[in-house]
Amino acid sequence: MHTGHNLNKIKEIVSSNEMMRFEKEQFFKNNSYSYMKNAGKLVFQFIYKHFDNKQPIIVLCGPGNNGGDGFVIAKHLNEKGYQVEVYILTSKNSYRGDALKALTEFGKELKKISLFKLKKNALIVDAIFGIGLSRNIKGKLKKIFDQINKSNNRIVSVDIPSGVCSNTGEILGSAIKADFTITFHRKKIGHVLGQGKKFSGKIKVVDIGFDQNKMKTQCLENSPDLWIKYFPWKKTLDHKYSRGRVVVYGGQKEFTGATILSAQAALRTGTGSVKIVCSKNTLQIYSVKFPSVLKTEVNSIPQLEYFLKKEKITSFLIGPGSGSNNKIKEITKLILKKVKYVVLDADALTCFQGDLKTLYSLLDKDKIITPHSGEFHKIFPNIKKDLNNIDKALSAVKLIKSNIILKGPCTVIVSHNKRIVISDHASPELAVIGSGDVLSGLVVSLVGEKKMNPFLAGCSAVWLHGDIAKHYEKGLIAEDLLQGIPNALKRLKKWKNY
Repeated sequence: MHTGHNLNKIKEIVSSNEMMRFEKEQFFKNNSYSYMKNAGKLVFQFIYKHFDNKQPIIVLCGPGNNGGDGFVIAKHLNEKGYQVEVYILTSKNSYRGDALKALTEFGKELKKISLFKLKKNALIVDAIFGIGLSRNIKGKLKKIFDQINKSNNRIVSVDIPSGVCSNTGEILGSAIKADFTITFHRKKIGHVLGQGKKFSGKIKVVDIGFDQNKMKTQCLENSPDLWIKYFPWKKTLDHKYSRGRVVVYGGQKEFTGATILSAQAALRTGTGSVKIVCSKNTLQIYSVKFPSVLKTEVNSIPQLEYFLKKEKITSFLIGPGSGSNNKIKEITKLILKKVKYVVLDADALTCFQGDLKTLYSLLDKDKIITPHSGEFHKIFPNIKKDLNNIDKALSAVKLIKSNIILKGPCTVIVSHNKRIVISDHASPELAVIGSGDVLSGLVVSLVGEKKMNPFLAGCSAVWLHGDIAKHYEKGLIAEDLLQGIPNALKRLKKWKNY
């Protein structure tokens, strides 16, 4: 699954089963309690650095190893003069193994969680449930979680906020909404998917001494370390046509803006030439709005067929603003048959709603589709809506044998051969009209012969798109994304591990 570049820098995002299996392997090599002590100490150091020791602290300890981490944290805080109250979920007698050792070493008063009292300005340390939780939170504990979440108290969660499913990001009945989550070794899927992303707050990954190179996992975290080796930078001897010839199918009269956003994004990202295929009634609009792009007037399917035959095309984008109708379906079918590298977005996907078999049969390893959730369920109506985005995308890839970017607050990119990359490098500011058109322009610019394969092009485009938004303050619009491309490329060129 790795690209062979900077293997030790590539980070996995793991499920609870993968993490627990890996922990067991590590515990064979070293004393498991030493890892618990490291984990607790690192969370304590985070608190010591960020929170005043005049601030009272409430540590909530669960019945397992997460609770054990909590006792280690409480011990360190006590020694540094913090005023600490520790609440436990069960009686002292129910603790076993490392958690019992940590409880014994803490050696101070423990209160039952049923007697929980929230102090107004106390920092809450949530060490109740870790990554193994599978049952729903209810009863008294749910009431406590609700009380904590409604308060203004700052919350630090240990490994994952209690109540968040580490495999899906779902809320199991109720969950603690953390300001910070200190997690061990790697991010968990529940930190980045679904509600888990919102409930985890700021995530800090700490190294507690596990082997960094032995992890076996299905998902990787999107980062330039995965694909920068293949990024198609402009070279000294390049000319415009050696940089690739991108064609964008022009949108309808009222949607020409979508096409222009995609075409501008493609040009700024480094392709040498972008040509918009447009009709008689939109040619003038494109000429006025975007003088530097090439245009070709095509008014019928035979004319398009002739154009595709004579034109040298590196990659083709269809969908932004194209309209979802039968004519677009026929045009998309023709392009999928005649062009190797095609990016399909928006209307070029949903126009197949009544003829999904045809769409599935025309997609292959050289194509990439970029639906958001609504479009996804129109073209994959049998895939359950309550699945997480990884399982949705994997189910889709089985049907289409192609590459997919499933857009969302946490975008999932899956290759035709089921490699999975999760992109958490983004900003809520991307939830704005036109944002997806810019993304598809980034993808089509990067994909092609002598460029990147569709999967890696998808990963790098999503990362750049997110990077621009992360460096922008509030009020981002799609045009700002275009303006941000040069600086994002500059930052990428300086990538620390390259």
